[in-house]
Amino acid sequence: MNFKELLEKDHSKATTELIVDAVIASPSKLDELMTIFLGDSFRLTQRASWPVSNVASKSPSLLDKWLPIMVKKLDEPNQHIAVRRNIIRAFQYMDFPEDIEGEILDRCFNFLNDYNQPIAVKAFSMTVVYNLSKKYPDIKPELKLSIEQLLPHGSAGIKSRGKKILKLLNK
Repeated sequence: MNFKELLEKDHSKATTELIVDAVIASPSKLDELMTIFLGDSFRLTQRASWPVSNVASKSPSLLDKWLPIMVKKLDEPNQHIAVRRNIIRAFQYMDFPEDIEGEILDRCFNFLNDYNQPIAVKAFSMTVVYNLSKKYPDIKPELKLSIEQLLPHGSAGIKSRGKKILKLLNK
């Protein structure tokens, strides 16, 4: 199965599931998917981002070696928003090595507090920061404040995710 050909031909849930199943069955195929995801093709990178995030939801440890590169990918200019959205979505399921936790935390807080970020990026960032707050409880007040500032003018998605996380933070 050639992932590049599949992604060039189709961008659908069925194609995404086919790729994810192939990677889960044969983890060595992740290199092929990540090569496409990290490549120069705007369209293929965008299309590969969905299977990457779904791999993370099913088997997050497969992406461990790719974490530093994924963090750098967040900062690339002129990328499709799906790339950032799916990287942050993947991060929700992952454990991070200590040496990059600060970088991820910083980026996710920035996305959460940036009014120009799409709803999904903010919502996923909220979850990533919350997950890290379990290890670093000192960040909980800042997360609470960020969420509380978003709620009055937030979308339904932001309000729903924000209220759930605030409830967990207040336990």
